[in-house]
Amino acid sequence: MNNLKQILAIAMLVSVAFVTAQQTAYVAAESGLSLRDQPDISAKLLSKLSYGEAIGVIEKTDKDLVVVEAGEKISGQWVKVETRNHIGYVFNGYLSATKISKTIRIGLEKLNVEIKNLATSDNKRIHKLKQQDSLRINVDKGATPEQKQVVLVENDYKHVSIFQRYENSISFMSADKKCDTNEWKHFDSEWKPIKQLRSNTFETLTYTEDDWKKFIKTSIEDLKTEVIDQCGDKWLAYVENIKNVKNYPVAVSTNRIFLKFIITDFEDNITEKIIEFDIPKGY
Repeated sequence: MNNLKQILAIAMLVSVAFVTAQQTAYVAAESGLSLRDQPDISAKLLSKLSYGEAIGVIEKTDKDLVVVEAGEKISGQWVKVETRNHIGYVFNGYLSATKISKTIRIGLEKLNVEIKNLATSDNKRIHKLKQQDSLRINVDKGATPEQKQVVLVENDYKHVSIFQRYENSISFMSADKKCDTNEWKHFDSEWKPIKQLRSNTFETLTYTEDDWKKFIKTSIEDLKTEVIDQCGDKWLAYVENIKNVKNYPVAVSTNRIFLKFIITDFEDNITEKIIEFDIPKGY
């Protein structure tokens, strides 16, 4: 009986050591990572691991692998891993040691769109854009949809183009909060095509100081007139010396950022879909 207890105790220690020896890694392949039953690209596919998924790396193998993607060589080796449902092998060239933010997935009729590393205020990660023409996503405070990768997966369209624009507004602050004019005037930038990194991967644009100068066009005199109309003559002193619409107590802020998808099917029918990102105040 004592021998049996010793054997069980040793087995438990080995099991604990095995679990603690695992290293957590995260799937960095944007289109997902294949989990196979042997360290070979022709081996049986067990499952497709999703972008950002956490897995446990059990051990390395001596089998190296080089993958060529978009003309770039990615070197690594097969490693044995454990997921929630399987133990198998993956290529570690697409693994990250650091946690990857979850992906927002937007489902269209014959296309799924993934936006990487974007925090939302409601943590909603899956959206549908099949029946309606537009979709609203609430961006988390401090986050931005700028300079984010947009990946087209399961695309069954002839052509997809993506454009971006901004909506900014001018606001005025005074000593009397009752006289503040929030979002006094809106300005929409022109639609611009976003960067295409690969055949299925794009990158959203970044709004620069030069950009707002180009499309925020209003005269200082118009602004002063608005202050008088809203607050009275005595408040003109707050803005009479400003040189442009970014001098305190006037401010320009981004309210919304839009992405427009122009989709062409194989019969040359064209559909437009718009994603509206609501930006929290203080952006």
